[in-house]
Amino acid sequence: MTEIEEEIENTSRVSPRFILGSFIVVAVGLAVVLGLLLSDGGNDPATSVSPVATEEVAEETIERAEEEPVSSPEPVQSDSEEFWETGSVEILGDPIPVNAEIGAAAPAFKAQPNNSGDPIMVDPADGTVRLIGFFAHWCPHCQREVPRVSQWLAENGLPEEIEIIAISTAVREGAPNYPPSEWLVNENWPTQVIVDSEESELATAYGLGGFPYWILVDATGTVIHQSSGELTEEQFGYLVDLAISIAPQIT
Repeated sequence: MTEIEEEIENTSRVSPRFILGSFIVVAVGLAVVLGLLLSDGGNDPATSVSPVATEEVAEETIERAEEEPVSSPEPVQSDSEEFWETGSVEILGDPIPVNAEIGAAAPAFKAQPNNSGDPIMVDPADGTVRLIGFFAHWCPHCQREVPRVSQWLAENGLPEEIEIIAISTAVREGAPNYPPSEWLVNENWPTQVIVDSEESELATAYGLGGFPYWILVDATGTVIHQSSGELTEEQFGYLVDLAISIAPQIT
């Protein structure tokens, strides 16, 4: 083999990365020479860039581009807001039996919103129609229903005639979608979220029989509807319409 052929063969073995790196070094060198020719020597030392440093940055950039996978941005929960996953619950009335007949009286209760350490009072007999959903972060059915309902409410708007509340219950640390507060934020849940106690006292008092669980309470505190299991968009829409139909007229 002649010297020319050997040179061609050796050149063909050079990696693309080496060629790219060499091209960057040559380009930087030419830029520096051109800058010296055009400069009057008055560059600020604090802002001048060394060719060696530029070469190192270029090599580092190439390595990162080759090694780091491209990923989609994840929803970020604000660090300025503190969340609770469980809290104190006080039931003020008789509990609703599981699968109770329509017409039972829903008990009032005190419990914490998931973004506050101060309990709030919810009195079902205060003249407001309430549609209350109970969700467990680890439940596959809830994991499908929460984003479905969130999307429905985003597309149709929050009804002014009624109040829709989410109850985060049956919390299990280490189970999927823990902590539930972050899960609900990531799913863009748009309404008030109240946390149950570690013993799920609120879910028990409201007769929960399975997840997801919805209960509709009229303005006098009377249970109008209960449902366990996933709802389709049409079924949830029907439930909202039913709640609006029994709400006192806004004047």
